[in-house]
Amino acid sequence: VEGEESSSYRVYKHHEQRKVCISRPKYRDGRKDKAVKVYTINLESRYVMVQGVPAIGVMTELVQLCALYGVVEEYRPLDEYPAEEFTEVYLIKFQKLTSARAAKRNMDEKSFYGGVLHMCYVPEYESVEDTRLKLLDRRRYIMRAAQNKDRQSNMTLSQSHEMPRNDNNTGGNSNFNYYSDFTLLPLPPQEQHYHMGQQGTELREDKMGTLHNAVSNTNQQSEYNSVSQTSSENIQKNRQQRPTQNQTPMVRFVPRTTQLEKRKHRKEEAAGQTLTDLSEVNETLIGPKLPEPPKIDMEDESMNTTVCLIRNTMKRVGSVPDVKPVEKKMKPRRRI
Repeated sequence: VEGEESSSYRVYKHHEQRKVCISRPKYRDGRKDKAVKVYTINLESRYVMVQGVPAIGVMTELVQLCALYGVVEEYRPLDEYPAEEFTEVYLIKFQKLTSARAAKRNMDEKSFYGGVLHMCYVPEYESVEDTRLKLLDRRRYIMRAAQNKDRQSNMTLSQSHEMPRNDNNTGGNSNFNYYSDFTLLPLPPQEQHYHMGQQGTELREDKMGTLHNAVSNTNQQSEYNSVSQTSSENIQKNRQQRPTQNQTPMVRFVPRTTQLEKRKHRKEEAAGQTLTDLSEVNETLIGPKLPEPPKIDMEDESMNTTVCLIRNTMKRVGSVPDVKPVEKKMKPRRRI
C-alpha cells in the first residue's frame, strides 16, 4: 500500500473507464451497453473516487447523493488529481463496503448537474488496518455461506434416508395415518338370498353363491323372525298414528294475484246466480211500459216490410258507439 501523497497525483489503470464490451452475446446484453470487469476483494474498497463533477460548487449535493446508499465517514476534493477542464474529482469514504458497492453500481455514468459521473474504487488510499479488516469480513462471509450450504445438504440427505425407513417399519400404519383424516364412506348394500333347507330352516347364501356361511341355527332364525314381526307392527302403528298427529291441514302459499282473481270469479258467479233466481221467481214484472214506436201502414205489404227493414238497420247503426277519428300528430317544425 502506497502513501496518499504519492497516490494523489498518479493515475492508475483501474481509475480509467473501460470501453464497451463488443464480444458479449446478445442474450446477456442489457438495455445499456456496458464494459465487463471482474472485481475481487482486493480491488474493492470503502474508498470511492468520483470523477466528472462539474466545478460549480456542488460538493454538498454530491455528498447528499452518496449518503442515500450508506453512511459517509469522510469526503474531500482531490485538487492535485488530473481531471478534465471545468470538472472536479472527489474522494469519498463509506462506513461499509456494501454501501460503496451500491453507490458505484447506481451512480456510475449518472447525469449530475450537466456532467456525467464516473465512479471507481481506490484501494490505494486504504491503510494496513483497513485492508486487514476487509479481508477478515470476507473470510467470515465465506464461512457463513459454506456452513449454510452444508446444513442444507445435510437436511436433504437426512430426509432422503428417513423416507424409506418409515415405509419399511410402519408399512400399512403409515397409509392408515395418511388416510385417517378422510371421512369413511358407508358400506354398500348386501344382497341376501334365502333358501329352505331340509329341516325347514332358512339358509343364507353369500355373494359367491356358496352356503359355507349359511345360518342353520334355529334360535337365530326365531330371533330374526321375532324382530321382523315387531318391526312390522311398529311400522303399522306409526302409519295409523300419522293422520291423528297431522290433523291440522297444511297451509298452502298462494300468491295475492291468484287470490284476487278467485275472489272476482266468485263475485261474478254469485251475481249471475242472483239474477237467474230473480228472473225465475219474478217472471211477471209490473210497471209502466215504454211507448211502442208508432206503426205506419203503407197500405201495401211490400212497402211495410221495407219500412221495417229500414227501421231495424237504423236501430243497429244507432247502437254502434261513435268511433273517434284518429288525430294525426303534427311534427314540430325545426327552427334553423
